[in-house]
Amino acid sequence: MVTGNAGRIGLRHALAFAADLRRRVLVNKESAKVVAMSLGLDIQQTKGACRLLKSLRYKPSPERLALVVMRDHGLDNEDIAEIFGRSPRWAYLVRENADELRELEPIPWELEYLDDGVQPGDPTPDELYKLAAEIRSQRVDGRRRMTDLEFPALSWRGNAFIPFSA
Repeated sequence: MVTGNAGRIGLRHALAFAADLRRRVLVNKESAKVVAMSLGLDIQQTKGACRLLKSLRYKPSPERLALVVMRDHGLDNEDIAEIFGRSPRWAYLVRENADELRELEPIPWELEYLDDGVQPGDPTPDELYKLAAEIRSQRVDGRRRMTDLEFPALSWRGNAFIPFSA
């Protein structure tokens, strides 16, 4: 049996398949890579999801797992609903009750970042827009000039931006 958003084409996330990952990887000792490929999931994300599930002494609720997925600022309530096969209202309520859910089902902060994509300390989209506006405001005669502003260089990996070092 496959859970999550199986049978549907659209957004997929390893945590929507937590029951399958727990059974196949943690209990049956299948390779996370093999399971990811069979479910059509990102391998690194699947490995991160398995790390998270293995570290917990309890089975997290779909709502708590959705909060982990919500760390990705690019996903709105409709995206989260699609990933978990629920309604946008469900996703909205998960966001509204985030503090209570985190208190009831604690997950170490560092485990909530599953892959090379979004990481702790990354600027939010609003922060990036603000930095871009500051850079644009420092142009002289339509040309860019050097600034003291620093922000991370990111590279597109195919499904996420990852830090890029020159």
